[in-house]
Amino acid sequence: MVGDMAHPLVFVLAPPDQLPGGEVSWQDLVRAQQQGPKAAFALRLFSAAETSEAQLGTLPWDGSLEAQSSGQPRRMICDAVVPRFDPQGNAMGVYQRREDPDRLLCLDRFPLLESCNETCWFYPTHDGRFLSWERALALELQPGVVAQEAQHLVPESYERSQLTLLWSLLADNDSLTCVGLTYAGQRIIWPQTLGRPEATALWSLFSVDTQAEVSLTVNATQVVDQTAA
Repeated sequence: MVGDMAHPLVFVLAPPDQLPGGEVSWQDLVRAQQQGPKAAFALRLFSAAETSEAQLGTLPWDGSLEAQSSGQPRRMICDAVVPRFDPQGNAMGVYQRREDPDRLLCLDRFPLLESCNETCWFYPTHDGRFLSWERALALELQPGVVAQEAQHLVPESYERSQLTLLWSLLADNDSLTCVGLTYAGQRIIWPQTLGRPEATALWSLFSVDTQAEVSLTVNATQVVDQTAA
């Protein structure tokens, strides 16, 4: 069972035919969630300082950056692991805890794309030149719960309209990425175990100018290999 999470609602993301109905056990939900998202990507964003396009191939595979030799800092402005939620292929199952903590009742099952949608933060949030580092990861998720510190803000009764998919523009992407879900405005946490990362990572140098006709410019990209670490 997930620690001492007290809120009665539990959320599972998996293909529609993998979500159990009726009365279920916690292990039923764990097995269902294991059929859901299995991939993620690690993303870090830095201010680019005086980094040139030619330097991209010399940057480290593991995404760690120190100050440049000239002393100009590359300030980290984002460090996140984002599961690939795949709203097109997965459905949402909502379950309610019973008096017996190992028995839960299915309240709802529906395609994830039928959730409400909301755009959230944009990284980066200001104009300038930036570096992004992205590396693919394997992962395993546990069933989701509302973050413990926010559980007192969430009603115990369930309403589908309170479930929201969060979408964001990340780094140098020109299309929205699903970065999470909320219930009643509070983030759902999916305890996760990360697997082995891919042996390559992608560094990009890009610029943001919100006053320009085209606000995002990708100056250069470079794939770096683990052997370069």
